[in-house]
Amino acid sequence: MAQDAAPSDPPAAATADGENQIVVTGSRVTRSTFETPNPVTVLDSEDIQALGLNNVAEVVSQLPSNSNFFAANNVGLGNFNVGAQLVNLRGLNPFFGTRTLTLIDTRRVVPTTTGGGVDITLVPSMLVGRVETVTGGASAVYGSDAIAGVVNVILDKDLEGIKAQADYTVTTHGDGDDFHITGAYGTAFADDRGHFIVGAEFQDTSAIGNCSEERDWCAQNYAMFTNTDYATNGQPHYIIGRDASPAYTSQTGVLIPCLAFVGVCIYAPAVTGPAVQFNPDGTGTVPFDPGLYSAGAGIFGFRQGGDDLAVGAYDATTVRVAVQKLSTLARVEYEVGSSVTASLEGSYARSEANNPVATGAIGPYAFDVGGGALVGYHIAPDNAFLPAGVAATMGPGGAFIGRNMNNLQTAENDTNNETWRVVAALSGDVGESWNWDAYYSHGVNKNDQHLYHNVVDPLLRFALDAVNTPTGIACGIDVPGHINPNTGQPYTAADQALADASGTCAPLNLFGAANADQAAIDYAFRTLVEFSTQKQDVIAANLRGDLFDGFGAGSVKLASGVEWRTESGTVTHDMANQPWYSGYTLSYGLDYGGKTEVLEGYAELNVPVFRDSPVGKYLELDGAVRLTHNKNTGTSGANDGQSASREFLTWKLSGIWDVTDWVRLRGTRSRDVRAPQFRELFQTYATTVGGPFGSVSNPWPGGSPSDPVSIDSGGDVNLRPEKADTLTVGVVLTPEDWFSGFRFSADWYQIKIKDAIIGPPFGIGAQNIVTGCFQGNTTFCDLMEGEGTADIIHIDNRAANLQGFTTRGMDFEAQYQTSIGTGSLLVRMLASYLYDQLFDTGLTNAATGEPLPPTNYAGQSGPTAAFGSFNTAPKWQANAFVTYNQGPFTGTVQARYIGAGRFLTVTASGGAPIDPSDPGYATTDPNSISDNRVDDAIYINLSGSYDITKQIQVFAALNNVFDRDPVIAPGGNGFPTNPVYFDTFGRNIRIGARVNF
Repeated sequence: MAQDAAPSDPPAAATADGENQIVVTGSRVTRSTFETPNPVTVLDSEDIQALGLNNVAEVVSQLPSNSNFFAANNVGLGNFNVGAQLVNLRGLNPFFGTRTLTLIDTRRVVPTTTGGGVDITLVPSMLVGRVETVTGGASAVYGSDAIAGVVNVILDKDLEGIKAQADYTVTTHGDGDDFHITGAYGTAFADDRGHFIVGAEFQDTSAIGNCSEERDWCAQNYAMFTNTDYATNGQPHYIIGRDASPAYTSQTGVLIPCLAFVGVCIYAPAVTGPAVQFNPDGTGTVPFDPGLYSAGAGIFGFRQGGDDLAVGAYDATTVRVAVQKLSTLARVEYEVGSSVTASLEGSYARSEANNPVATGAIGPYAFDVGGGALVGYHIAPDNAFLPAGVAATMGPGGAFIGRNMNNLQTAENDTNNETWRVVAALSGDVGESWNWDAYYSHGVNKNDQHLYHNVVDPLLRFALDAVNTPTGIACGIDVPGHINPNTGQPYTAADQALADASGTCAPLNLFGAANADQAAIDYAFRTLVEFSTQKQDVIAANLRGDLFDGFGAGSVKLASGVEWRTESGTVTHDMANQPWYSGYTLSYGLDYGGKTEVLEGYAELNVPVFRDSPVGKYLELDGAVRLTHNKNTGTSGANDGQSASREFLTWKLSGIWDVTDWVRLRGTRSRDVRAPQFRELFQTYATTVGGPFGSVSNPWPGGSPSDPVSIDSGGDVNLRPEKADTLTVGVVLTPEDWFSGFRFSADWYQIKIKDAIIGPPFGIGAQNIVTGCFQGNTTFCDLMEGEGTADIIHIDNRAANLQGFTTRGMDFEAQYQTSIGTGSLLVRMLASYLYDQLFDTGLTNAATGEPLPPTNYAGQSGPTAAFGSFNTAPKWQANAFVTYNQGPFTGTVQARYIGAGRFLTVTASGGAPIDPSDPGYATTDPNSISDNRVDDAIYINLSGSYDITKQIQVFAALNNVFDRDPVIAPGGNGFPTNPVYFDTFGRNIRIGARVNF
């Protein structure tokens, strides 16, 4: 693993030989890899082999600066980007977006997600020459998205011969089979005027199933509980503990008696009696032990202990999803003239992912909205399936049912993703020091996902309303004049129209373990689909060379270019054939589409100022500027026909100063941008009025605490680009004369982002808009209709430029290489220290109306909630490698360190958590927590290879040697740990072979 700014040779040696001149990521100017002012970490094919890695995603995961939320080990409870591997430098990616730019051979790639991200595994690993990663802003050089940095996958375009690899991985738990095979071929032709390469890769990764069943640490069901009686019972408000299960549910059904029916269930056990659950055969009820902390469970929350029929907290979490990946790439180049080369490249990649226990079938849950009010699924006293004895004990308010569906049917997510890409290019030389290139690329990505057995809220309510009729049990919706138990009023014409369009309603009996009719389950649980297509066309041209000889330190270099790019997309959901579509409890939104056109030009100037001067050995300054014009146009959905244009300027100033032969100082100051991405611009999402997320607390006189309201939560074509100001300052030490083989670099960075986009479907938050308007914020009032009255009609909760970030930290890299006898030893270390991760919500204090101060999340290694604007990170992360090579044998010991951190930075009460180790701790504090510490972790990996012949090599790797369980840090992502940082697979073994002819 090499870092560009840790040179083993002085700059003069690197620039004397033109063969060493390449374009390194972070700059368009041709230079040696040892002369860039940006910290660039380079991982080449030898690094990949030494660590026993088998694809580019595993390579990038070695970087402490990468906090990847979307990876194989972290989508077990998800229905978004399943099977994708997305790079997330500095943890700055929003859940549905990216602030890291991914390139292939320094060229943009069609996004593989609606948030703009690119799956890093598109290129067969045998065709990868190296992976270059720049941590820091690079928008002036590459354009939008390069706020946190750039990952550039460079092809091995000079490959000669055949090379291939096959390997198999399995955990010592006996699961997680992974079969991987890849190969590549390259050859010159036409007397070396042409060169051809082709490669392919296939990987079949088996699922590691139900977390509670497959891993002991998961079966303990750790979670965070909310203790609503903290003021009086001597326990903290928030408690980390084991034995968690969903509140108010069991696999036979829990009845929660209602005091009165007013659209919600008023649960008053002292008056109505406690909740009960059905016996397994559904003929009666037995006492239901609600365990501890049910009152504070909230939506989809947990209780501790209680009835043993309940399902564990993580029964719906897959440790790892099943994924099959195929990638192919072919490239041919030919020298068509003495100074012109033409090339044509084509690639195809496909992934098929399956998540067998995805969310969508773990309800229905009662929705606790506070004050003892529950919003859920109503059971009337005259329900036809109720045993007579149970019905006789019910009051007129009836009851709500809580029922875990996992023992009846399981949700399942299938995601298929395909990417085609063609690149046609010309390149050539002009004179002795100038070269140019131009290319056209066309890319298409298609993604379809099916969420099977997803609950349709109104159809489930129809099916649960089972009534006796002279001809048998029927759904109440099919009985004229029948009262809807969920509203207390007759079914409406709209209800009837939906029922008529949805097929024959089958009454659903959820009382008991296995009394539900399959036809009724199929009626209430349908298949949610989403089809997305994205296209990208790019025409670009670049020119670079020496302007003049300079000032005695080297030539002054110029790089310039222009680029035209268009990206378009459509997202559809088969809504025409699903009239019930708006009733899905979990929905991907409505149909939408849009197009973005980009025209931009850039110039970069590199000026060597002096060499061998009294004030230092070498000084170089670099400046770049880019002017961009964007036009965004909606083509379907809520933004159809709407258009907006933006122009913005990005720039970069940087320099390197070799104070001595072995001390280099470097720094960069840049203005970077992230233009709004497809989903943020065009998504259409409408919340069901009065549904679980379709009401707000109305603070005006006469307003209801649950005011039904129409809410738009989609994208907005008028969004502004995010702006980031980045500063990096570093030092590089290469004491070759007195410590041969040693290199060290340390770089301080600061990234300040303003106008950060809070994207759909959650936006600013409907309640935040109401509260802000009530406090007199006219910006929020402009987003409302009906403000100041007892009846709020509509809220515009679309994406907005509201948030801000400030990230500060240090990156370190050290390397030492020496000979030991006839062998060689290489010691390398990458480390990252994050001391500021300031997040500004852009919201105001509910009591004072003053802007809320930013919150520093640095050091939170506890879970980051899904759908967030960024990913929290521990303060310290490090990765160290020791590789010894002698003759045919190479062995590597790797240690990966995750520093200790906090569980939470802000509690649900809005303040900083305080635990028993903190001064002033008191259980009566609303921010009190039983333990806010997250332990550190060290993972040891071993890998080695042996060359049987010059052409055949066998290798093996043992990861997580000591089978260390992940650190307990539950919540936020469907695991009792944070899988972004802590290993959830356990010890695993990889064996394989490589051939090279």
